[in-house]
Amino acid sequence: MYAARGFTLLELIIVLIISTLLITIGIPGFQTLIQNNRLTAVASGIQNNLLFARNQSVSYLNYVTVCPLENNACTSNWISGIDVFIDSNKDGSYDSGDVLLKTGDRFNSNDTLVFPSNRITFTPDGQITGSAAKFRYCTGDERVGVSIAYSGRAKIVSGDTFADCNP
Repeated sequence: MYAARGFTLLELIIVLIISTLLITIGIPGFQTLIQNNRLTAVASGIQNNLLFARNQSVSYLNYVTVCPLENNACTSNWISGIDVFIDSNKDGSYDSGDVLLKTGDRFNSNDTLVFPSNRITFTPDGQITGSAAKFRYCTGDERVGVSIAYSGRAKIVSGDTFADCNP
């Protein structure tokens, strides 16, 4: 006679109960981790686009505009992506004489990204025209910001520095 191999029904049920408990406890924490990583990635992407635009304005000694382009004009629909182009005539639109440096990918349409203006223009010395402002990105209850100073320096700020992402 051979000894029976395998699991008993009781052992299988115990393993399934333990697995279900671990999954039930672990999934909400994992979703929070994914949401926080997405916020960090978005904030870093916005900061990198601003740093890229500032560097290009200094390198080319020309005006560089950062905005969401739709039909070659800057709009306030920042969630559609951030584009960077050399704006020689400083009119805030992508004309035939301008050079598109970077096209941004669309952000998650369930989230909100707002900025008080429809564009940021860097001068040839790396400063911005206008005044300092802050990008606000919200996903559910979580939020993060990217602050840009008049000097052109961009830094990631905590979502605690603003209440919401309403324009």
